[in-house]
Amino acid sequence: MAEITRLFSSSRLAIGDVLRLSEEDGNHIFKVLRARTGDTVEVVDSTERLFVAELAGGREAMIREERPTVGGLTGETTLYQAVPKGRHMDLVVEKATELGVDRIVPLSTERGVVKLSEGDGKVRRWRRVAEAAARQSLRLRVPEVAGVVAFPEAAREVGESGVILHNEPDLASLEEVMSGYSGPLAVGLFVGPEGGWSDGELALAREAGLLLASLGPYRLRSETAGMVAVARARAVLEAERRTRSVGRSG
Repeated sequence: MAEITRLFSSSRLAIGDVLRLSEEDGNHIFKVLRARTGDTVEVVDSTERLFVAELAGGREAMIREERPTVGGLTGETTLYQAVPKGRHMDLVVEKATELGVDRIVPLSTERGVVKLSEGDGKVRRWRRVAEAAARQSLRLRVPEVAGVVAFPEAAREVGESGVILHNEPDLASLEEVMSGYSGPLAVGLFVGPEGGWSDGELALAREAGLLLASLGPYRLRSETAGMVAVARARAVLEAERRTRSVGRSG
């Protein structure tokens, strides 16, 4: 019988361990999914190993066996996303997680209309969305969802491994810009708000060493651009990994 869901543990696990379910996981498994004692779930531990666990009484699960895993996507992809209006950021987090993003950083920008404050709960919600998406897509790790960061701070943090997406005419495509990478397989993708980047932000980006790139001739909504950028960057990183692998073996 197939396992009913996948859980993520912050501990290193071994066969025979008893895992105590969190209140949230317990409610989801027993109340939403209607699981019973004896049903099985998948559990990914802190080292990204995959186990099968049997549900027991008292919201506990016994680790029964370890399963082989297929290696995850290569390269480190961080999405620096200006927070769009409404619940669109939930969609960005969900789909970027399914596409293999490693880290999501909500951005505060000059023309962004969404102003977040400490304790408003949105970042916590986005982290729950990321975990649910990682569970659904059978990932071995939940991507980090960071707290909100101002654009200048993020740009300086990333520097030359960053690419800022912009719709200025005659810009090279994201793929062309990333094809020049020779260092570690990592990229920070910057997606602006609906109103676009300010002149000051673009100047700061250039000063910090970020490269400017285009996603094509059409103006995309902010949330669409974030998802498209992650998908296209992941494809470039995987192709580069294959090229380097062939070069080393040749």
